[in-house]
Amino acid sequence: MQAFLSRRGALRGLVASGACLSIGSAGAGPKPRALSIAARSPWLCNGVTVTRGGGIFLGLPRFAGHDETPSLAKVDTSGTPRPFPGGPWNEWRHGETGQDAFVMVNSVHVFDDDTLWVVDQGAPPGNTPAPGAQKLVQVDAVTGRLLSVLRFGTDILPPGAQMNDLRVHGEVIYVTDSGVGGVIVHDLANGRTIRRLSGHPSLRQQKTAAMKGKGGRVLADDHDERPTVHSDMLEVTDAGDWIYLSAPTGPLLRLPTDPLRDRNVTDERLAGLIETVAEIPTIGGTGIDTLGNLLLSDVENRQILVLAPTGERAVLVTDDRLVSPDALFIDHNRRLYIPAPQIEYLAQHDGGEDRTNAPFLVFAMDLPTSLDGHPLGAAVTGRPG
Repeated sequence: MQAFLSRRGALRGLVASGACLSIGSAGAGPKPRALSIAARSPWLCNGVTVTRGGGIFLGLPRFAGHDETPSLAKVDTSGTPRPFPGGPWNEWRHGETGQDAFVMVNSVHVFDDDTLWVVDQGAPPGNTPAPGAQKLVQVDAVTGRLLSVLRFGTDILPPGAQMNDLRVHGEVIYVTDSGVGGVIVHDLANGRTIRRLSGHPSLRQQKTAAMKGKGGRVLADDHDERPTVHSDMLEVTDAGDWIYLSAPTGPLLRLPTDPLRDRNVTDERLAGLIETVAEIPTIGGTGIDTLGNLLLSDVENRQILVLAPTGERAVLVTDDRLVSPDALFIDHNRRLYIPAPQIEYLAQHDGGEDRTNAPFLVFAMDLPTSLDGHPLGAAVTGRPG
């Protein structure tokens, strides 16, 4: 059985070989790791989240060429995704403000209280959201009743800002801004919000970096325009003391949360606390477990990488069906969900031709208790530290 690779040789070795480490007892031969299909969606799906009771919810972004979508769906007992919560919230059309409808859902997540949180960017890519259309929405996962809608002014969402991903720890919400670059911190207890590191170079996609698809193909449209996405991926440790974030092209960064939340700490001082964790291939999404292992959706090699707190890496699973693996989710039963939205085949990423094909699949697998003897943890639920 292969060991976790060293920090220095990890990425080079994994990309070169595409090898998949086996899971099992010492001396066991390699064995394939089966992915089951958890959901089939007729709409492009880049996000999945699951309640304690097994309710599966899908995030359905309105990318170019994929306008006909309810934006958010719940998988029913027959395995069919149904618009959720139903009614006007799933019926937005061009020309409408989108204040009270889902327009461009980019992230869905369930945390410790089992309610559903939705990040709505408020406008399809390339469009400017109407006032109040970009929002965070909390929904009762059983009844579909809206519990809260958080909207922010231009001090928090300046022109070009796009809320991307969200994590909740205790009473604090963390949100990445992939449009300008930055982190939004909202305190649920007192309603106060602060924007940190807005447009800071470390949180923006490096000018020399390019988002890539399978085999390292550079993503671009028919005019050779390449996508630019700034601070996107987001994870918070189980203890709530560190936040991890990254553009899809890397590098993976981390920040301590205490100074991030402290209004008396300047952005200049905060920037000095940013740590580079690892250089990474193009990723579509991330996950984290209670032992601090980070899971990375490796788009270039259609696999899920595990990055241990020591900096060592291994491949959890490789499967050619993982076309642009995206936002990962670990449920309360330690089952890992992986959407495959085929982002690399969108027209704006594939020379002007949309080669995506429905159904869009969400895969699942049980997390092993260890990977080559290295322990893997459980879901980080965002409970108070």
